[in-house]
Amino acid sequence: MLRKLLSPRWILIHIGVAALIILMFNLGLWQLNRLDQKKSFNAVLRAHTSTPIQALDDAVPSKWNQAESEWIRVSITGSYDPSKAVTIINRSQDGSAGYDSAVPFTSLNKRTILVNRGFIPLAMKSPPVPTGQVEIVGYLRASQSRSALGPIDSTAIGNTEFQRFDVPLISTYVGGTVEPMFLQLITETPKPNSQWPAKVALPALDEGPHLSYALQWFFFCLVALTAWVVVIRRKLSQVSASVQEQTSA
Repeated sequence: MLRKLLSPRWILIHIGVAALIILMFNLGLWQLNRLDQKKSFNAVLRAHTSTPIQALDDAVPSKWNQAESEWIRVSITGSYDPSKAVTIINRSQDGSAGYDSAVPFTSLNKRTILVNRGFIPLAMKSPPVPTGQVEIVGYLRASQSRSALGPIDSTAIGNTEFQRFDVPLISTYVGGTVEPMFLQLITETPKPNSQWPAKVALPALDEGPHLSYALQWFFFCLVALTAWVVVIRRKLSQVSASVQEQTSA
């Protein structure tokens, strides 16, 4: 009877079912790994955003460990350079499409950092940048890089629209020495009159759907395994019945 289940057709079925179960099991493990990463990220975000505000010129060295410094709040006094402002396109916030306004900011100690002033709806022009001496507070953010399938930024001279906060790439437009991280604005003093750009919200401190997705993948594994067992038992019953009929005849 077992030879019936070892024919080329059935061997392909066994291999296909096994491959499917292994794939879904690993997808479940991948979701559990993403859950662990999200928990770690949340812990870092809570810890770093609750630390006292530091002065950029006094507390942060010129060579940063971006992973250790991200989301720490820093304050800087200096001025914006609106002539070198750029836009980070294809952003969305509160269900609206738009862009982020990024402007280089030079401190009184001549350190320049790119500042994400916030989100602006697509149909709106970027409001004027504050002039004169300004004190700003913001979150340090790590430079962003292109993923394998991410959109490609233009490297044309004079390009002012970028897909992400790729600080090394944007710094070629800004010119001079730019800090390797950028700043996500929290407050400006004096406070601007316009509500735009809107401040970019912090990431949600939830664990996401990863656990439920993992349980779904493990459930699908169980369903596939159960279905395979049922089919095999049914096939064996059919073969057994056929053998008994031949014996009786």
